[in-house]
Amino acid sequence: MDRRLIIASYLTATLLLGSCAGEAPPADEPPRQQLWSDLASLVASPTAFGPHIRAVVGNALEAAQAAPTSSSTVARLGMVLHAYDQFEGAARCYERALDLQPGQSAWLYYLGSVRARLGRHNEAVNAFRQAIRINPSYAPTRLQLADVLLATGAVEDSRALYEALTREHPNLAQAVYGLGRALSELRQHTAAVEQLARAIELAPEYGSAHYALGLAYRDLGDEPAARRHVAESERTAGRQPPVDDPLMRDVHALRTDPRSREMRAFRLQLEGRVLESIEQYEQALANDPDLVQAHLNLINLYTQTGQADQAERHYRRVMSLNPNIADAHYSYAALQFQRGQRAESEAALLQALEINPAHYEARFSLGVLYEAQGRSGEAIRQHELALTHRPNGVGAHVRLGRLLLRQGEVTRGLASIEAGLTPESSETPVFMYELADFHARLGRGDQAEQWFRRAHELALQYDLQDLVAAIERELPSAR
Repeated sequence: MDRRLIIASYLTATLLLGSCAGEAPPADEPPRQQLWSDLASLVASPTAFGPHIRAVVGNALEAAQAAPTSSSTVARLGMVLHAYDQFEGAARCYERALDLQPGQSAWLYYLGSVRARLGRHNEAVNAFRQAIRINPSYAPTRLQLADVLLATGAVEDSRALYEALTREHPNLAQAVYGLGRALSELRQHTAAVEQLARAIELAPEYGSAHYALGLAYRDLGDEPAARRHVAESERTAGRQPPVDDPLMRDVHALRTDPRSREMRAFRLQLEGRVLESIEQYEQALANDPDLVQAHLNLINLYTQTGQADQAERHYRRVMSLNPNIADAHYSYAALQFQRGQRAESEAALLQALEINPAHYEARFSLGVLYEAQGRSGEAIRQHELALTHRPNGVGAHVRLGRLLLRQGEVTRGLASIEAGLTPESSETPVFMYELADFHARLGRGDQAEQWFRRAHELALQYDLQDLVAAIERELPSAR
């Protein structure tokens, strides 16, 4: 970049950011002056942001420079900085906007949010309380206030807020989860379990709620339930239900660079919001057609939604960018399997394994494909290879065990299925039922009864009522 342009950009940013901070700070406030100097340098830097982000931030800077006394324009600059995680600058701009036009609940909400992200919890509480006095009906403000109060040890105050929210919004999973956490902090473990289980009922993939429920069960001395939910929390890590928060959506919408859209799409994908995720990925690719991971994820999403032609289009694009990505060939194999093209699916799996012989999913899928074709020996070999790369691969253990049992290798087959019982999941009682049934057919009544009882106990915990009924029909004949 031309040196004069860098200097001009720096001066423009400095003048503008001074407008966010208000009048020039007194000489005895060097930290405040340093903050704005550092932020001006960041915004003006030719390397801090990519071209798209720099243009978005630059437009907001120019608008605020042209109207430094416009509260809405300065607040919008704060929102842009907020969107790109520049929380210090965003806070100053929100504060300046509120100086120009006090009493705006949205800006107070944003100010509380960035202060909380900066760890300035007391100031965040103050901003949230002001916002609630102006607009008490906006649930996300009350939810964030409750979260900050809980984080700072004001447990009774947070509990009261969560309880009010759950009364008014009984399906707001985050509020139910927060109430469960508050009750756990108050050592009311039975009540905490009830609320946390309710949160998971509302959002079954809520990773943090599973973890908190696991800890609550541990406090009650129920170790099996604790292990089950901690394991679920690992599987669902990072997943949480969305909050209906139009104000924060307005902030997030300002992140229009391709990478941000890709990240937003991935979050939506984790939340199970498939169509919205597809839309965000496609918008990201419209601005940057070379985002390989976006193409990869779209292969899977379009396969999931039955849009085979679209899935193939993205696979072809990945191949043009980099044909040596094992995950791309694995995803294409799944697409071809769904289409009923078994030979093409096999070829894609073999290509994935040529690139990465340790690709567990491809090995396992190839074993399943061979099994479906009656090629038992080759299926066994693939499952055995898969387990060398992932010794706790549940699917490979169980599939291998079934194949060995069919070939009369009883000891190895039973041992393999038993190895697939950990880590525990909702499928574990089904595998236990299989073990019980096989022992019963061999005339091993004691072992059959033992496995039926274990399967029954676990099926009850996972609320698998059909399996519970099946076990209760079989159990008397196993004795």
